[in-house]
Amino acid sequence: MKATTVKMSIETRDRIRALGGDTYEDTIVEALDALEANRFWGRAEAAAEWRKSLNDEQRKQFSDREAEIDEAFDRLG
Repeated sequence: MKATTVKMSIETRDRIRALGGDTYEDTIVEALDALEANRFWGRAEAAAEWRKSLNDEQRKQFSDREAEIDEAFDRLG
């Protein structure tokens, strides 16, 4: 595994240390995983809200298109 040096403030280093991971890398990876999950679910919720804002005809068009895609994948398997 290749490694790199990261310069950070003492305050940031102390914050990482305070989170209590076995290593700085473990703590940083855990924090990145949480950030990615947070962003994913934030985008998913925004998409769900957007979809709710569609009128009935627009929702039907999306549902019909999703059904076509599902059928195409079913034919592949």
